[in-house]
Amino acid sequence: MISFDLTAIKRPFFPEFQVPQFVPFSFDEAGRGTLAGPVSVGCVSFSTQTLEKIQSGTILKNLRDSKKIPEPKRFELRTEILQYAAYWHVSFVSAKFIDRFNINQAIFYGISRALPLNPRQVTGHLHKTGIPLGTQTKETLAPFLFVDGNYKLKIHKPIEGYLSIPKGDDLVPSISAASILAKTYRDEYMEKMDAKYPGYGFAKHKGYGTEEHREALRKLGISPIHRLSFCDFLRREGSEPSLFPL
Repeated sequence: MISFDLTAIKRPFFPEFQVPQFVPFSFDEAGRGTLAGPVSVGCVSFSTQTLEKIQSGTILKNLRDSKKIPEPKRFELRTEILQYAAYWHVSFVSAKFIDRFNINQAIFYGISRALPLNPRQVTGHLHKTGIPLGTQTKETLAPFLFVDGNYKLKIHKPIEGYLSIPKGDDLVPSISAASILAKTYRDEYMEKMDAKYPGYGFAKHKGYGTEEHREALRKLGISPIHRLSFCDFLRREGSEPSLFPL
């Protein structure tokens, strides 16, 4: 069993170097607490050489929690992340799924969907990390996951293991990169939803429960992309039944 000492970690932290025999994938989500829209789950995997360049400050400088980075800089970093990542993916899990199964299950489902389906993608990553192709085994192809937060992860795809890291999106550069992808792609999606469902202000608040958003809900009711389980404040306030979908 692999053990990590997280008692005195400092930013930047590179846990990938502690599992060189496995393929590392880092995850973070955006939109966990929003009233509307999907939760997005970003996944990033960097090769060992790329991680060493990040560690030396050669590339991808100032990777942080996406919420701490100004919006224009987030999109600049996204372009860089897509350039250097050995693998990346962003999965969206809908409001309906969240209502049916809860937000944690939606995030776990998003993580499972974001992992690569094609083993050749993983093999290519190992080749970049310097593990000789002739020495690869089934075990060395196994994914090891690094996840922001404090989750007891439950997914249905085979993995070697995982590590949940509180504040990992600010401590671990690869998780920061996943955070940036999750947030920027979700923000763009919510801007499109603003045009599709005008009046709620999705382009401004991205679905979060601002007072402006709550007031729009009181006037317009719940749209098809709202999470019913997150909008129960309307019922508690005694809002008109007509505000709720049948």
